[in-house]
Amino acid sequence: MSINVTVKLFASLRQGRFDLKSLSFDRQITLTELLPLLGIPKEEIVIALINGKAAPKDKPLAEGDVVSLFPLIGGG
Repeated sequence: MSINVTVKLFASLRQGRFDLKSLSFDRQITLTELLPLLGIPKEEIVIALINGKAAPKDKPLAEGDVVSLFPLIGGG
């Protein structure tokens, strides 16, 4: 059984990566396990949403989840 999730990156996280990507895993993984697979250090993530809601980074991802990742966005 595979688990399919969609990952959306925002702002500077898109640089050299992607905007939107569908991924498939042969087992349930957590957000913490997902980040290294994307090449994103956990320190770069300020906001992580699963299906539009804030979620702890140790929450297992489920079939059809949409993960949205946001970096710190500075302004002036």
